[in-house]
Amino acid sequence: MTAADDSFLPRIQSVFYAAFDVRHGPKVVFQSRLKSSPKRSFSSTRTLFNFDDFSKYIIPSSPLCGRLVVCNAGQCKIIGFPSELRGNYERNYFRFNVCFVFDRSADLSCYEPVVRKVSRVLASCEEESAFLSSPETSPKIHAILEQLYEDLNSYSETSIPIDNFNSIELKIFPFYPNPPPVKDWMVPVALIDLKRVIEPNWDLTMAKVCQYIDGTNHVSRIAHLAHCDLELTRQAIAHLLYYQVIMTVDIFQYSNMYTLRKSVQWLADEAHVKDECGPYTVKEGLWAGRLRYSRVHLTIGNSIPDWPKLLHLYSRLKVGKTVFEWMQDHDVRSLGIDARRFTSFGVIKGFLRRVHRWPVLIDDQPPSTTLVATVGPAYPPELPELLDGEHHTDELCTRFGVGWPTLEQWLVAAGGGKGNEDFGKVFIIYR
Repeated sequence: MTAADDSFLPRIQSVFYAAFDVRHGPKVVFQSRLKSSPKRSFSSTRTLFNFDDFSKYIIPSSPLCGRLVVCNAGQCKIIGFPSELRGNYERNYFRFNVCFVFDRSADLSCYEPVVRKVSRVLASCEEESAFLSSPETSPKIHAILEQLYEDLNSYSETSIPIDNFNSIELKIFPFYPNPPPVKDWMVPVALIDLKRVIEPNWDLTMAKVCQYIDGTNHVSRIAHLAHCDLELTRQAIAHLLYYQVIMTVDIFQYSNMYTLRKSVQWLADEAHVKDECGPYTVKEGLWAGRLRYSRVHLTIGNSIPDWPKLLHLYSRLKVGKTVFEWMQDHDVRSLGIDARRFTSFGVIKGFLRRVHRWPVLIDDQPPSTTLVATVGPAYPPELPELLDGEHHTDELCTRFGVGWPTLEQWLVAAGGGKGNEDFGKVFIIYR
């Protein structure tokens, strides 16, 4: 997407129509005018790329015709659907292509069906009335290109009548990638106020699930509170993830560990991170739901810690130190900081990541019942099978409905350890 574009859809830089000329070979017949961007001015004669360098991809040989072709040309990306029609032509075939030009970094997934349809409609017009090859009607292509450029950039849809029987009807829908698989231990965080957008005609499960998305409940707990089937709850959460109105974070426990990502090097200087962190992470005067505020009033005596202080606290989070230990070492409570919101802010912004514990039982022979009884409480019989390094502690806690302190005792018992971080034959991998 171009830097000058404020839309969620990539902006078209140009549209052109190319055809194979029997005397000159591939050439651009018509193209839309280049318009000035409100944030970046350039001449209407600005050259985007040299056509001759890429003509073999724009008007390709027969094997590439009827296929979507995308190529990078300098700072631009060209997408087209070259077509070849057989018939009573000078070379027994007619090749043409209507290409759209975008910024090189643009995601063109939403434009692929548009390019295919434009080519298909024009091919149909050519077969019916020689619309493209006839000198009388081919100049009309220029007006079609201009309208495609203007309407799709301005309205994301267009309706262009071509003749009495054909027209180009287009509407662009944003393309969303498939969401990641929804797991029971994931905690959905709303990016919009879901309760305000719920309508009476919504799916019953979706409406009930949205009531319990508060940034603390994990998927399994939401299903329990909403009295919904767990699989249907996962599907509802996946649907919200698909439309990017929620995101997921890890379950918060004071036994969690976090560490900084490399992205903190540049995100630490971003104004929106500095301005939002303090108001979002204090305990009182919080506006739940979003990370942007116009004004926040505190009802306690503490002032909002400044960004250097908050960044210093983030830098003290590391592998091997739990949130509880971090709070004690730096007297976080006296600053009025909510540890859950503090860590979730870093995760949401992308400069903090959770460090999971992955328990591995080296000896697959569990200790005797007598040893289990003397070391700690009895653990579920299926627990040793799950200690293979493929299941982290959040998954295990959610599966068995316990917290880390209880699971820690079970791991000590399963490994025959002595406690106090001695798990015996159970080793913990941190990653």
